[in-house]
Amino acid sequence: MDTMSVHHRQLSIIDQGEGTPIIFLHPPGLGKSVFYYQKALSSSYRVIFYDMCGHGESEGTEEPVTIESLAEEMLHLMDTLGLEKAVICGYSAGGTVAQHFALTYPERTKAVILSGGFPHVRTPMLKAEFLAGMKLLKFSPELLGKILVTSHGIQQEDRDRLWKTVSRTNRHNWYDFYEASYHYSCSERLSEIDPPVLVIYGQFVKHIRCYQRDYETSLKNGKIAIVRKAFHEVPIRQWRAFNQLVDTFMSSSVD
Repeated sequence: MDTMSVHHRQLSIIDQGEGTPIIFLHPPGLGKSVFYYQKALSSSYRVIFYDMCGHGESEGTEEPVTIESLAEEMLHLMDTLGLEKAVICGYSAGGTVAQHFALTYPERTKAVILSGGFPHVRTPMLKAEFLAGMKLLKFSPELLGKILVTSHGIQQEDRDRLWKTVSRTNRHNWYDFYEASYHYSCSERLSEIDPPVLVIYGQFVKHIRCYQRDYETSLKNGKIAIVRKAFHEVPIRQWRAFNQLVDTFMSSSVD
C-alpha cells in the first residue's frame, strides 16, 4: 500500500499486477477495503484500488465533493500513474463516478464494469436507502458505519478491515458523496457510452435490478450478468463469482 500525491492531495492506493489496468471505485464510506478479494485478479491484470477523497487513509477536502470532482480525481490519478486508458469498475454509487467518467473522458475509458449499477436514484426503496444513510451520517455516523460493515463483512477479519476504513472516513466528504450520487442522473446519456459495459446484479436486489432494463435498451455494447442467490454486496460476499465474471468479460470484450 502506498500514499501518493494526486492533484495536491494524498491518496492511499494499492497497485498490483501487470496487464490491462482495472481501477476500482468504492461506494460512500467503505473505501478500497471493500475490494479486498479483487486483489486475486492481479494474477491476470493490473488492479488499482484507492480511497477516494476523504475516505479511509486518503486526505480529505473542505471543498464540496461532487461526482464531477471524483471523476476528475481519478483522471489525475491515471495521469500520475501514467495510464492512457483503464477499465473502470464501480460498485454501487461508485458506479455513478464510473459512468460519469466514461461520459466525460471517453478517450481514457477502455471499458466499464458496474456492480449494482444505476444511472440515477429513482426507485422509492433506493431513495429511502440514500436518505436514511445521509440522515444517519448526520446524527449517528457510528451506527451507519456498523450497518455497512455488518452487511458487507461475512468474516470477522472482513468486518475489522472495513471498520478500519469507515472509522477514518471524513464525514463531510462521505455525506457529499451520498448527496451527489442521490441527485446525479445520466439516464438520458447512456447511449453515449461507447466502450463495452458489464453490469452485474445480485439476484435478490429487485429495487436495483429494475435498472437492468435501462441498460439493456440504451447501451450500445452492454452485457448483464445476474449472480444467483446474491444480494447487493456481490464484490465481497460473492467475490469468486464476481471475479469470474470480470475475468470472462475482460477476456471476451476488452482488447
